[in-house]
Order: sequence, then structure tokens, then C-alpha cells
Amino acid sequence: MEDGERGEGKALRKSDFEGGEMTPETAPHVGGSLLTIGDEILLGDILNTNAHHIAVALRANGFRLERVITVEDREEAIAAALQQLLPVSAFLIVTGGLGPTDDDRTKEAVARAFSLPLAVDPSDLERLKERTRTTGTPWNHRIQRLAELPRGATKMAPGRPMAGFFLEHQGVPCYFLPGVPYEMETLLDDIVLPDLKRRFPHRPVTRKRILRVQEMMEAEINQRLQGFDPVETGVVLGYLPQVGENWVTLLAVGRSEAEVAEALDKAEARVTALLGGEHVSGRDDESLEVVVGRLLKEKGWMLAVAESCTGGLLARRITRVPGASDYFERGYVTYSNRAKEELLGVPPEILAAHGAVSEAVCRAMAEGARDKAGVEAALAVTGIAGPTGGSLEKPVGTVFVGCAAGDRTVVKRCLFHGSRERIQQQSAHAALTLLWRRLKP
Repeated sequence: MEDGERGEGKALRKSDFEGGEMTPETAPHVGGSLLTIGDEILLGDILNTNAHHIAVALRANGFRLERVITVEDREEAIAAALQQLLPVSAFLIVTGGLGPTDDDRTKEAVARAFSLPLAVDPSDLERLKERTRTTGTPWNHRIQRLAELPRGATKMAPGRPMAGFFLEHQGVPCYFLPGVPYEMETLLDDIVLPDLKRRFPHRPVTRKRILRVQEMMEAEINQRLQGFDPVETGVVLGYLPQVGENWVTLLAVGRSEAEVAEALDKAEARVTALLGGEHVSGRDDESLEVVVGRLLKEKGWMLAVAESCTGGLLARRITRVPGASDYFERGYVTYSNRAKEELLGVPPEILAAHGAVSEAVCRAMAEGARDKAGVEAALAVTGIAGPTGGSLEKPVGTVFVGCAAGDRTVVKRCLFHGSRERIQQQSAHAALTLLWRRLKP
């Protein structure tokens, strides 16, 4: 097989970028493959966060994963996957199965798949012996295994206490990384990405922007964006439902950062106009708590929260933003009626007449938190998170969120669905949305 046949973009040239419009569909790219190894991934014990991190890091540097495969911790399965991926990949990244335990079979699988013998690296062996002497760790055959590599492979980080090796086979650079996320991320940033950029210098610039849309269903978003033309703009749209909000993603590809930024700016303006600016709260990492915090600082307002069914989740979201102490005064977790009366001053007759999950109680909680804390704004949440406690009149998922800001209080009734945790997350988000609408210009 010739190099130009091995994966789309294996033999990119400067001429690939000359003439014509470059779009995410037509842009040349360096396409690689990722193999993740681990029974715990296939059994659902852990999320495959390594795959997500690698995909994002590659895209940010002008590369692209064309396929991701996960296999069990079995030598035959790993070897078969390697043989399948090698002929169709411009580059290959593998994570997992590197270590001293019996289920770490990646090196043996590489040797089997590529018909290479395993050999001990003398310098690495000496480093391991010195480390065990220093730490007082008894020497055993499992530690010696760490110094074995397929013939022609080189250790990625000699002298550093982490597994990982590089091997170029049949013209394809192959990077074998540990499954431990921190170690994988370190080697990816320090070694893999710089080496890939050196090997493939002519790459398109690829950037993605996220627009965070509030209080609009995905179907309505899609309907409103029918007038967006990806051919005209050179930007492709995507949709990512999240808890409490929906994301519209804008993907642009170009020859330079400036070209891509201009395309994204124009596309963002068009999408915002089609959706209505009152629904777009921010972009990328600008979560509601970030945006709300910025608006509070601009107004010079302090905030308090009163929570029942969310149990502190709302305060947690607000305070995880650096600098939240500039605008967050305090939080009340008033789970019982007694707490609502004593800490927030909710009149017992209102609780008796309407119940804790009601518009009247939510209003009293928000105003009580505002007045007790002596702040300009306060949020309140009360509801039935489930899975029990619902009724025909107030089913599980019934939640009231309130915002007392200045001399005006707004309360909204919501009906959420899903698990207890999901209802709590939706409730906290709804409260932040209410405050955002109150604060936005």
C-alpha cells in the first residue's frame, strides 16, 4: 500500500490548501485512529474520558480521529484491533494495558500483531532497579516486564515513572500511552502532539464554538435554524442537548486562525439572530453561573440562595466559579418546614395552607433570603425530586424556582422528568436561568 492510500490526509501537500473554499466537509485532514483498552470501559464501570480528551486535543491541533475502537484486556483482541487499524490510519494512538499487572497485555499484543520480539531495554532496566532500591520495593518479574518493549520501540519518557512507548511500523507512527488519565494527558501534550505536528506540518485550522441556548427545545432550535446555510457560511452546525440547556455547535475549517475566527463570528451572529438573542446566554465555557456572576459584579449586587430540594447544589454551581466571593453572600439549605420558618422567616400559615412545594412558599423563601442576608438578589428552590413524595396535584418533578431582586419577585413553576439527581440539576439550572433573565441588559 502506498503512503497516499493510508488514511485520508496521509500525504497532505501545500497545494491541498490552494484555491477553492475550504469547509469541514471538503478540507483535507490528517485522519488517525484510537484504540482504547480495558474491560472496565466495556463493562461500564468507568467512562471513556481518555477518548474524549484525545479527540478534543487532536481537533484543536488540526488532526482528526476517523475511528475509535475499544477492546477487552485480552492479547488476541488487542492484536486483532491493531492489525485492523494500521492499514487505514495516518497515525495510531493506543491507551491502556501498560503496567506490571497480569491484565496489562498491550506490549505482548503489539509484538504478536506486528511480528516483533520483545526485548529488555538495558538502560531502562537499570533505571527500574535503581528506583526499587531507592524506594525499598522488592524486585520481581512484574517490575522487569516494564523494561520490555517490542523490537524497534522506544520509551516515551525514560526516567519518568510512567509507561508509554513509540513505534513506527510500516510507515505509521504508533503511540502507546498508559490508561491512567493524568499520565496519558502528560505524554499526549509533551510528546505525541509535538511529534504529530512535526510529521504533518500542513494541516487545516479546525475550531469549534458552542452557543448555549436557554429555554428552547432542540426541535424548535432546529426549526429556527433551517435558514442557516452551511455552504454559504463554511460552518457546519451541530446540536448537543445538555441538562437544562441546549448547545448549538459551530464547526469551521480554514487556512488560518484569522479566517476561521471570521467565519465563526459571522456564523454566530447569524445563529443568534435566527434563535433570538434572548435565548443565547453565552459561548463555550460561559456557563450560566459564569455569566450570572459577571452580571452581578457589573451591577455591584450580592446574591443569596435558599434551597430545599436541591440541597446545596445551586450554591455549589455558583461558588465553583473563581471569584464568586465578590458577589455570593451566603446560602441556606432549608430542607424542613422548621428550617424555612426559623432561617428564612416563612410564615407557618403559608406552609400550612399551600404546602412546602408551592408558589407562595417559594416566593417567601426568596424574599426571606434576600432580607435576612441583606443582599440585592436571592434565589429560591423548592420541589419534589423523587422518586417518592409526588401526588396527582404535585407529581414528582414539580419544582418552583423564585428570584427576588430589588423590589420585584418572580416565581416559576416547572415540571421536570428523570432521576432524582437529574431533577435536582434541572432545578438548579432553572433558578440560574431566572436570575440571568432578571440581570441581562
